[in-house]
Amino acid sequence: MMFLPTLVLSLLYVRRDYVALMKSIALVSPIYLIWDYFATLYHSWSFNENYVLGVYVTDLPIEEVMFFFVTPFATLMIYDFVTRFEDREIRFVPKVALSLSLTSLILALVTARLSYTSIDLIYLSFSLLITFVLDRRMLSSLNFWRFIGLSYVPFLVFDYLLTSLPIVEYGRSITNVRVLTIPIEDFVYSFSMLTFYTLFYRRFKRRERVEQR
Repeated sequence: MMFLPTLVLSLLYVRRDYVALMKSIALVSPIYLIWDYFATLYHSWSFNENYVLGVYVTDLPIEEVMFFFVTPFATLMIYDFVTRFEDREIRFVPKVALSLSLTSLILALVTARLSYTSIDLIYLSFSLLITFVLDRRMLSSLNFWRFIGLSYVPFLVFDYLLTSLPIVEYGRSITNVRVLTIPIEDFVYSFSMLTFYTLFYRRFKRRERVEQR
């Protein structure tokens, strides 16, 4: 539903670095797949058997495994698109991100009894901290925040479907604060995941440019 239209648009209209993209996906996806595996194992969330094919990879539906390839492939096309426009530096954002990283770690301890909420905050914290260390310019880039804002458009559509049918079901692992049917934790999850994918996509792109000189 997402992959083929994105692939066609990519090939026709958007210049992308597919090697850097695949490297970023190969590096980041396992980090989230491991979390997904244990979250499913310990019932932080589960998948409605009525909406999956029944093909499993280490207890994860094949659709869920494919999510970590299709989502960055499709969503980072928005990043490639917005970077065609003039960028602007927002200098105060990296310091705000660092503060948010530390705050998230504290909140993760406070919410430790809610497994999804707590681990979500830990991932958020590390995504901001590692980006602050490795690529502070990304955090201060207006285009990055434009990308994050736009990424929530497809997120709202697909996550609403996932949580309203529901295809994904949550136990007592969340605060149960929701936007429509979408747990607030999913917004944080999406942000940390896309931050990691974008961070390493940018780094691999830069490395390839250096090697080509």
